[in-house]
Amino acid sequence: MTFIQVEFLAFLAVVFTVYWALGRRLWQNIFLVVASAVFYGWVHPWFLILLYVSAIVDYFGALGMERWPHRKGLVLLVSIGTNTAILGYYKYFDFFVVNVAAALDALGVHNSLQPLGILLPPGISFYTFQSMAYSIDVYRGELRPRKHVLDYMLAVSLFPHLVAGPVQRASNLLLQAETRRTFDLAMVRSGFALAMWGAFKKVVVADTVSPYVDKIFGLREPAAPMIWAATLGFAVQILADFSGYTDVARGVARMLGFELMENFKNPYLATNPSEFWRRWHVSFSSWIRDYLFIPLGGSRGGLWATTRATFGAMLISGLWHGASWNFVIWGGYHAALITGYRLVTPLIPASLRKGPLGRPGAVVIMFFFTCLGWLLFRETDGAALWGHLTRSPLGVTDDQWVATVTMLSITAAAATPLVLGLLVQRYLIPRIEGSAGYLPLQTTVWAAFAASMFFFGRMSAMDFIYFQF
Repeated sequence: MTFIQVEFLAFLAVVFTVYWALGRRLWQNIFLVVASAVFYGWVHPWFLILLYVSAIVDYFGALGMERWPHRKGLVLLVSIGTNTAILGYYKYFDFFVVNVAAALDALGVHNSLQPLGILLPPGISFYTFQSMAYSIDVYRGELRPRKHVLDYMLAVSLFPHLVAGPVQRASNLLLQAETRRTFDLAMVRSGFALAMWGAFKKVVVADTVSPYVDKIFGLREPAAPMIWAATLGFAVQILADFSGYTDVARGVARMLGFELMENFKNPYLATNPSEFWRRWHVSFSSWIRDYLFIPLGGSRGGLWATTRATFGAMLISGLWHGASWNFVIWGGYHAALITGYRLVTPLIPASLRKGPLGRPGAVVIMFFFTCLGWLLFRETDGAALWGHLTRSPLGVTDDQWVATVTMLSITAAAATPLVLGLLVQRYLIPRIEGSAGYLPLQTTVWAAFAASMFFFGRMSAMDFIYFQF
């Protein structure tokens, strides 16, 4: 089940009504665990087995660390091994087989290796990382192991964040699962507004741009201006798609009395690579920082040690996004950007960096490098990617220019609501929130969102991009 299915609206209406009618925290938690199981197992109930195996191993592993502290290192290895085995088999086994077969073919060794066609359970990367982080936090002494399995299972499986994040810290959701929650009309209204905005970004913005982007990337040899226009379109699409999912997840969770962390902080306004990762997919990038980059050495050593930790963390980050070499390249590309920024920054005059054009210029430059990264991310075929990067912009036909201008026009139209939304959020809402006209204006906007989603929703009903991760 996804947030943009009609079935989800009926599901949420039932969950919301029953949940708040129950009143007591214990019954609310039991109900939400069952509802989350229905949500995740809607199409393939056997997916629940993997979710519960990961959660139960880490739950009992944490208790084992408390009971046998002298063996907690071994227990942690079992936790990490179990989660990485689940993730490795379902996400990377076919990738491994294909690459081994290709290597043997290149060496002239006959083989009959074939991928198994393993079905990837949605959200497996998210819940294994979250559950594994619980074990690591207990091992480090940053979190005490929980005794009540129901609260723990709710923190792991709460349906709004289950499929595509945000990647919640165990301590955050556990504390909320263990705390009594009471109905708050202001929180419900705030959550509903956030969910509506997220659904609008997905259905009206992302899904409108997506077919045009797919069309150009599906061409055999698209002209250079066409592929760069499509890459710009993809930059708008992936931001609207993923931040849209996160806003729906945060909004629905807030309607149920839970607060999920903010996952996007206007990433295209970043001035450098490090700032981009503090703004983009914040829950995941902070996970990578705390559980990979810092353990690999972080920035405690010299330039070489920091560079090594950066490349290690970002290459794994890239591979996490998918079983394809383009994601590894994308991770390495961002590691190179971060490292290059560290080296170049001291060479830039302070007067230039702090001048009136310093920040706007840095935003434009960083956005260019971000879009180049999105080309690496979007194109999974290595030969096609090389063609995109090396194809000459000369010799473009009139039809190709028309396609380029059309793609840019659609991208600009799609980006307009995102820009207006940012301006409204920053400048208008703080001025009128709480006034007599705020609620009528808000409900009018909701109606406009609903009408536009009904109109544009007929064009497509695509899954969220990050479902594949």
